[in-house]
Amino acid sequence: MRVIRQILFLIVVSIIFSLGVTAQVKTPPENPSLKFQGLDGKVYDLTEQRGNVVLVSFGATWCAPCTTELRALNEVLTEYRGKPVKFFWVSIERPEEATNALLKRYARDRRLTFPVLRDDAKIVFSQFAERVRLPMLLLVGKDGKVDTPIKFGMESQVETYKTQIRGRLNKLLANRDSSGQ
Repeated sequence: MRVIRQILFLIVVSIIFSLGVTAQVKTPPENPSLKFQGLDGKVYDLTEQRGNVVLVSFGATWCAPCTTELRALNEVLTEYRGKPVKFFWVSIERPEEATNALLKRYARDRRLTFPVLRDDAKIVFSQFAERVRLPMLLLVGKDGKVDTPIKFGMESQVETYKTQIRGRLNKLLANRDSSGQ
């Protein structure tokens, strides 16, 4: 009887935990707003990237897993040069937390080869998550639709993480959108 109670307790705890985790992720909107301010002064509307697979990593300079993820993404990016894949890193920090100069230095020190954008009011971020949990990885297919699941956190095994990202990118590259691209 004691074993049965322990098993039931573990089942209940597992259910409660899984409900808490799924409650953090929102169902992506049909047509999300993906407008960001770039450190270069330009406004980037990633919905205009139709025909490309778009990878957006949300993070912060204080987030250690974000730094690990950025290093991995930078390595993966080199494998996709010349393919219709666009990478972006988005800081969710307010300007008083991380100035543009700090973000530029952060990107330079990590040798990022993709644009650094800002979502300091978390307007875009909040379309996909109930609360801040970083890094958050968002993939958008060539058809402009958000690919699910939205990925939170960083795998402890970097090679496994890179393999997962490659798999999702390859799947999205293989898909054709309704315009035949």
